[in-house]
Amino acid sequence: MIQAVLLDLDATLLDYGTPAWRATVRAVCETLVRSLAPDLDADALHDAYTRRYLDHMRAGGDGAQHPPGRIPDADSIWRECWRQALDEYGHAELAGRATDEYKRQRRRRYVLFDDVASTLSALRSASYRLGLVTNGPGDAQRDKITATGLDRFLDLTVISGEVAVSKPDRRIFEITLERMGLEPADVCHVGDSLVTDVGGALNAGLGASIWLNRSRAVRDPLLRPPSHEITSLHELPALMLHAPR
Repeated sequence: MIQAVLLDLDATLLDYGTPAWRATVRAVCETLVRSLAPDLDADALHDAYTRRYLDHMRAGGDGAQHPPGRIPDADSIWRECWRQALDEYGHAELAGRATDEYKRQRRRRYVLFDDVASTLSALRSASYRLGLVTNGPGDAQRDKITATGLDRFLDLTVISGEVAVSKPDRRIFEITLERMGLEPADVCHVGDSLVTDVGGALNAGLGASIWLNRSRAVRDPLLRPPSHEITSLHELPALMLHAPR
């Protein structure tokens, strides 16, 4: 009996993908060159920061590999990546200014997909409880939530960087269920990733796993299929209407 809908954040609700991120980095580099260090090469700095940050992410950047209480926040990660990139050009002292500008430029580019607000409003009107289950550092993810106004829709937010376990591990869903006082069959999860979202929902035995396939990609037959596939969140209220209550 589905009582609550859990949702992923990045690429499910929040439209802040690689192009927006690269534009953010480029804007920071251009600001530094224009305002503080005209001897810097903006293109070279962009490449240096991008390389450092992507190396960090490949090493497990959502923080879930760290024990609780020792998880680095996004601010510290960004500051160190900027310090290393700037140090290549003799300007490590600008790391703090770069990080502040980076956060400002990120917030400017955070935007929800156009199907988010109406869908979440419809689900709340239908008395579904709404939760967010997302991988990433706590401070970065919570900033996205408040910057876009998502917090007004949510009953609960669980972030991998705050609980030291990430999707598709079933334990992040078990933590969510415990906090909501619900059983696995009471809950469905919606997300854009077959691996982390659908796989995590299946690992946790949730009532339904819903794949949001915005790009209409062909499903990898080697991955376990979702309970349902949708191409827009606009389809979700009608789908839930026919789910057992």
